[in-house]
Amino acid sequence: MSIENDFTSLREPHVGARPGCDALPLIVRTVTPDGACDYVNARWLEFTGRTLAGELGFGWLERLHPEDRAACEEQFRVALAQQVPLNVEYRAERHDGEYRWLHDTAVPHYAADGAYLGLVGCSIDVTDRRQLEQRLLRAERAQAVGQLAGGVAHDFNNLLTGIIGHVALLQEEPGLSQLGRDDLAQIQRSADRAASLTRQLLAFSRRQVLAPRVLDLNRLVAGRLSAMRRLAGPGVRVVSTPTPGLDPIVADPNQLEQILTQLCAHAKESMPEGGTLELLTRQERLDAAAGARLHGLRAGTYVVLELRDSGPVMDAPALARIFEPFHGTGPSGAGGLGLAAVYGIVKQSGGHIEAASEPGRGTSFTIYLPRHEGSGPVNPSPEVPSGGTETILLVEDEQQVRELARRVLERVGYTVLAAGDARTATAIADRHPGHIHLLLTDMLLPELNGRELAARLGIHRPAIKLLYISGTSDGSIDRHRLLEPGTQFLEKPFSLDRLLRTVRQVLGENGD
Repeated sequence: MSIENDFTSLREPHVGARPGCDALPLIVRTVTPDGACDYVNARWLEFTGRTLAGELGFGWLERLHPEDRAACEEQFRVALAQQVPLNVEYRAERHDGEYRWLHDTAVPHYAADGAYLGLVGCSIDVTDRRQLEQRLLRAERAQAVGQLAGGVAHDFNNLLTGIIGHVALLQEEPGLSQLGRDDLAQIQRSADRAASLTRQLLAFSRRQVLAPRVLDLNRLVAGRLSAMRRLAGPGVRVVSTPTPGLDPIVADPNQLEQILTQLCAHAKESMPEGGTLELLTRQERLDAAAGARLHGLRAGTYVVLELRDSGPVMDAPALARIFEPFHGTGPSGAGGLGLAAVYGIVKQSGGHIEAASEPGRGTSFTIYLPRHEGSGPVNPSPEVPSGGTETILLVEDEQQVRELARRVLERVGYTVLAAGDARTATAIADRHPGHIHLLLTDMLLPELNGRELAARLGIHRPAIKLLYISGTSDGSIDRHRLLEPGTQFLEKPFSLDRLLRTVRQVLGENGD
């Protein structure tokens, strides 16, 4: 039931003089005990664009949003009946048709003889504040989800490292039947799929560790074309249009390959009847204004990678949510972490990605990557042997991973000193009489992290070399979760072959 019908003692509204109220930046209103408005200042009329006669009495209620009106009337009714202060927020229609959030604060007021006159109060526009609160709430939720995703990925990567490693050891058994080898191959494929999912979780949460190298983007794209064509299937034509002479970039090649894979998978889903996926590269100079438009990129030269499909045009609401996790954009409507992971990788790499969709051009993803400003070899890919005779200090708090790595390294000739935490590792290093050639340490350790352990050991063993391993990153890495170029890192889950090759690469080809 509305206020108009509930109150029968409505008197003729009267607007008394309110000196100075029209000069206030706030909306000022007085309401009589029966719920009728008998005064509004000029700010309310400016807000509604209506005449004074239309706003007095119960006319002001017509500006309330239909979803808010009943609750607002009820709160006014209670405050008037009980003669108590009022605090209420509601949406009201502005003169341009936009609904704005208003916060009303009112208190009872009385005549000189104590007669109750109703409520007097003011309203302020709190739309911007509420929008900021909603953005902050979404950011906090995303941060919480990211922390959860990073923690889950870390634990899963430890488990997967053990699974993948022991599968590899079993596959080397000479007496294994063909059926057993087939079963192990299926376990390997499932583990690889699980590893791909954990990488997406880390990319989405921006908690993966990036190991950047100086890269030639054209060469990297060319090297992935065959795999992308297999992924896209026979109905999708994958073509490349590179711009020669691009400046090199500094990026993690594995993460860039993941971007290409995810965007190719998205294009395939967008074109179930077939079509064309074109990969273009170019170089682009951004001034300060263009950089600001692209979400805060600094002015400068960027290397640009664009993937453009010939699928159907996406509408604006779908395009606005395209990088949200679990938001499906293809015909199936199924969503996942794919594009959210792509967004996380690009942002963590110091770049920017934007999506566009228009008739005749399909949907395109444009990625801006900072160019390399220094000098150095591009796309180094040394071939190194896998064994050696050096001494390695292995520090890993996950026992299964530690024992697996120790077993494999010792099998090819290394001497391994194993520890489960930094304190034990320091004690072992202090007691060891000989040279320790390599510190192979997890980045996340109890008490001291991997970087702090490396710094301590480096004081007395300055020649010791360093190889980090981890399934996720934490505050021990800088805010972009980037390792300095040249710092070696082995991402979990890793294969035994990759462990051996990486260790040998860090130690150098010529063993002691």
